Amino acid sequence: MYFKEEKDMGQTVSIRALIVPMAMAAMTMPAFLSSIHVQAAEPMKIEVTMKDKEYKVKGHTLPGQLTTIVLKNEDTVTHGFSSNLFKDVQIKKEGDAIEVAEKGVKSYHVAPGKTATLTFTKGHSNERETVQYPFWCDMHPNMKGEFLVVETTGEIGGG
Repeated sequence: MYFKEEKDMGQTVSIRALIVPMAMAAMTMPAFLSSIHVQAAEPMKIEVTMKDKEYKVKGHTLPGQLTTIVLKNEDTVTHGFSSNLFKDVQIKKEGDAIEVAEKGVKSYHVAPGKTATLTFTKGHSNERETVQYPFWCDMHPNMKGEFLVVETTGEIGGG
């Protein structure tokens, strides 16, 4: 194989000296990119447990992030899960929930002992701050809760 040296602005540049680093970069780039893809595909998780006609919530999410809400019904009756957060958001439902749409608001009914997951991405709000999204049981008016979509700007620590 023949490699040519070229003069560039009075300096000699050896193409041969660049071949090995370029080849190494080309070989390692797919592994690097796949590790980024795996990390980006990992959704943020919010767990909502329905028990004793109450919601117990753990977790939060960030705007623009893939989010999974896990609905666990540990109660003795079917409960619904409704929120304005779901308005204009495409949701992938998995597990044991029945989707019900009433008055333009989606609700997910989960039977006793069953679990379902709702996966979606919610965009940024107009306010650049943490937003609280209420949710409620469309079957039991006293069952209410909320979860957070945390909007962060600037450097961590208020710099």
